[in-house]
Amino acid sequence: MDIKIKVINQLSDNYSYIIYSHKTKKALVVDPSESESIINFIEKNNLILQSLLITHHHSDHTSGIKNLLIFKNIKVYSPNSVIVGTTNLINDKDDLDFDFINFKIIATPGHTLDHIVYYNKKNNLLFCGDALFSLGCGRIFEGDYEQMFKSLQTLNKLPDDTIVYCGHEYTLQNYKFLKSIFPDHKGLCNYKKIIDERLFNEKRSIPFRLGDEKIVNPFLGSKNNEYRQFILLKEFNDFKFFKYLRNLKDNY
Repeated sequence: MDIKIKVINQLSDNYSYIIYSHKTKKALVVDPSESESIINFIEKNNLILQSLLITHHHSDHTSGIKNLLIFKNIKVYSPNSVIVGTTNLINDKDDLDFDFINFKIIATPGHTLDHIVYYNKKNNLLFCGDALFSLGCGRIFEGDYEQMFKSLQTLNKLPDDTIVYCGHEYTLQNYKFLKSIFPDHKGLCNYKKIIDERLFNEKRSIPFRLGDEKIVNPFLGSKNNEYRQFILLKEFNDFKFFKYLRNLKDNY
């Protein structure tokens, strides 16, 4: 595949991503928290930075923008004009074409009202900011429970083979939370082994496969037998189950 993705560790647990063409050296950056490590990689690999892709306005996803504007003719695609450097405002269902890769914009309000994700159907890639995490989802700061629930249901409809690049390394914390509620969940135990192996070998659990999350991540849905039994016992519907879990997680 011509498309390469460099995962950049930022701050304490953030991730930014450099998406680039191996052939043309054209590059995009998703959610830069900091600039130095990004600039170093771009210069070391002789990349041509074209654009910045922003998922939402929180500073831990935008603080690196200003220093990246040293590169000439940079475009900043964002869902909110308050985001520094924004040149192109984007909305739900917009299509972005960067020659070597294209994206469909999907609105995912909840974490923030302006939150969007970038989906590339051809290569099954999703850059989702703080909408979805492995074994979890983003905290609701500006939206409401219904918005967040609907956003996650939208992402749940994407193909199982979608590879997800999220904004933070929260997987282990999310596992511990779920394990405290579902101590006998076999799928979680098996998933923990995969997490541990990846953290040991790669020092991160990102990216992850959406189809795997559909089985073990209750914030995405409740098709798993263990979660269904819990819902029946509590007499919840899917939305009430989501709201219940999100409230517990907020106070965990």
